[in-house]
Amino acid sequence: MIPLILVDDDPDMLHLMQLTFMDSGDYEVIACLDARDALEILKHRTISVIISDFKMPVMSGGEFVRVARDMGYSGLFIIYSGRGKDQLIKKAYHDGADFYIPRSGNFNKEFATIRKIIHDRTPSVTTS
Repeated sequence: MIPLILVDDDPDMLHLMQLTFMDSGDYEVIACLDARDALEILKHRTISVIISDFKMPVMSGGEFVRVARDMGYSGLFIIYSGRGKDQLIKKAYHDGADFYIPRSGNFNKEFATIRKIIHDRTPSVTTS
């Protein structure tokens, strides 16, 4: 099982992502409504993948990825957020994200893309 943190300030989206990843059976999912909670988890647990929204109150996804990287997090970091403008996407990569997946409204397609990225980039993942 792949330890994965999901961070999104929208409780409905967070719940949808959590259920989808848990149903696949490949992931140990930790869901957080706030990036600060996720940072606390990173202090105590080894996490392979983080999937975070970008536009969040209190701490943006960009700030979150910078702080996580400064703490030594070297795992896969995916920003999964609203339709990105080129500048926002560039900023996410500059901040330390590995991928930026824009939300287009087709969750099943986006989840398939994210899952493929995780399988391609995380050696311990087995395909089911």
